[in-house]
Amino acid sequence: MTTASDEQDPAAAFRGHLTGGQPSDGILESWSSLEAIVARDPKGVADAMAQAARIDASAGFAALAPEGSVGAAVISPSGELSQADAQFIRWFGNPKDSPAFRRLIRLAQKQGQVSGLVETEDGGVIAACAGTEAYALRWPLSPESRAQLELPGRRVALLGFAPSRVSALAARAAQAFGLTPLEARISEALLDAPNLNEAAERVGVGRETAREALKKAMRKAGAKRSPDLVRRMMDLMSGMNTPSGNVETVLSSLFGATPAEARAAARFAEGLTAREVAAALGVKEATVRGQLKAVFAKTGVNKAKDLVRLTVEASTLTALTQASESTIEPIDREGRARLITTAENRRIALIDYGPTGGRPVVVFHGYSIGRFLPPVFVARLHRAGYRPIVVQRPGFGLTDAAPSMESHPQVAADDLAAVLDALKLRKTDVLIRDGATASGLAFAVRHGHRIGHGVLLNPRPQASLDRTHPSMIGSIARTMLKHPELIAAFGEMLRRQNRTDLLTRALRRSLDPFPADRALMDDPVTAAMLVRDTQGMGARSSAGFAAEMAVYAHGWTPPSAIGGERWTLVFSGGFDWPSSQAFWQKALPEAQRRDIPGAAYLAYFTHPQEVVAALDG
Repeated sequence: MTTASDEQDPAAAFRGHLTGGQPSDGILESWSSLEAIVARDPKGVADAMAQAARIDASAGFAALAPEGSVGAAVISPSGELSQADAQFIRWFGNPKDSPAFRRLIRLAQKQGQVSGLVETEDGGVIAACAGTEAYALRWPLSPESRAQLELPGRRVALLGFAPSRVSALAARAAQAFGLTPLEARISEALLDAPNLNEAAERVGVGRETAREALKKAMRKAGAKRSPDLVRRMMDLMSGMNTPSGNVETVLSSLFGATPAEARAAARFAEGLTAREVAAALGVKEATVRGQLKAVFAKTGVNKAKDLVRLTVEASTLTALTQASESTIEPIDREGRARLITTAENRRIALIDYGPTGGRPVVVFHGYSIGRFLPPVFVARLHRAGYRPIVVQRPGFGLTDAAPSMESHPQVAADDLAAVLDALKLRKTDVLIRDGATASGLAFAVRHGHRIGHGVLLNPRPQASLDRTHPSMIGSIARTMLKHPELIAAFGEMLRRQNRTDLLTRALRRSLDPFPADRALMDDPVTAAMLVRDTQGMGARSSAGFAAEMAVYAHGWTPPSAIGGERWTLVFSGGFDWPSSQAFWQKALPEAQRRDIPGAAYLAYFTHPQEVVAALDG
């Protein structure tokens, strides 16, 4: 509650929002005076931000469940089945016939929410959760389930989570790793087949053919063993944007594992061998094998890959049901998601919009938006003969973070070169925007021979010339540049405030000063795309945001000798940043210049034709 003294002390009011669990409200209400607040009490704000960054996920975090991965039902106050979707019935039948479900329902009526393992109609095991209305309404339920749950009386919702049983998700994961049709079929069969022989029989090939296909699939996915391949497949199938819950906690609470068993099994589920687990924990290999045997018995599985599958699904279900909001994420039909594993075993994520015969252009995303390209922009690029590719930079989306903040631009540059190698592309055009400038130009320095034509769209200047436009985005950027010690905590704080309603309000406020961008939020389809894009960009980590913001705070300057004649500078007319434009024309005097009247941050949404024309030179 805001007091009279707080109204006289904006810094105190701001800190109160942060530590009280409403950091988004604090930013939205105080952005215009943010710089002054931080300057007045930098340590107090830093402490409050650090505390806000540790807020429980149930306070503002959103998780996305892949389409088809959940089955839900609602139990009436009398214990009868009120409603169930087709997926739930297919997996479990009537929950009244399941002792495990009856137990979960009883516990949920006492505790509010509880999870466990439930046997399926075909003898398998699926992680499931039961919860009363107060808990279950934030789960990824269908409108029918929600309507039943909100009827009078104490009702209980049931939720099963099993992406391993959804062929479309397995196909998407296989596609992401670049597997051939045979490699994909073997990998999918291995998710629930008891062994390779059974997987080969299901696919209709011989054992040796299956073994060779499995070896190739593991190599493409960066996996050392078949359980590691299952883990990597399940990681994608369980949600491109959903972080798993704490695995050790899940093993203890759902499977009844002891702390020692949970520690060993959690590392085993990460892809380590029993010997490697023993070395990591400083115990004997025989001890680890005994602990794993005990966990196998408690989970009802007897294969390493089955334990990996079940652990990933159970921990992700925990994250889904503990987040403040969980919604269904449609299986993307625009663009081809890919994952590249480097020689250093780093994961690089990208979306390739095709066609394979088009002229490649790498479109750099921003700090929080740009992982997805708007269909109208993709269509314009295709008509102009381009193959747009969005590579997620280190610490964004599904791409692993750089080893250090200092190495981020160089790692981002080398990641892009690795992607080009994997896609067998010799050169590419590049469209670099805003905060991606440092990483994009690092690629020009380290791999300049691989750039055809480059476009810098509203490129960010060095910190001393940062923009002064009176907007929320500008105020936050200037504050972080002046106080780099706040960047990491600020990024993590915002990452944990990605609930749809919070993000929608933040995006509207951020884009409000710019009419063209503001109009995008009035279109429900575009607004939903922007929100989902933002949720996915930072769902697993805020390391990318922190590293790129820190680059500018610590004195970045543009590199020289990057071939200015092959670059085009493009400036949005909606911005009033003459110092920035003058800076870049001096830095790249040989570059062409284009202006897009009326455009602002999201020029490729609002003015796709003009952006594509800039690429064409």
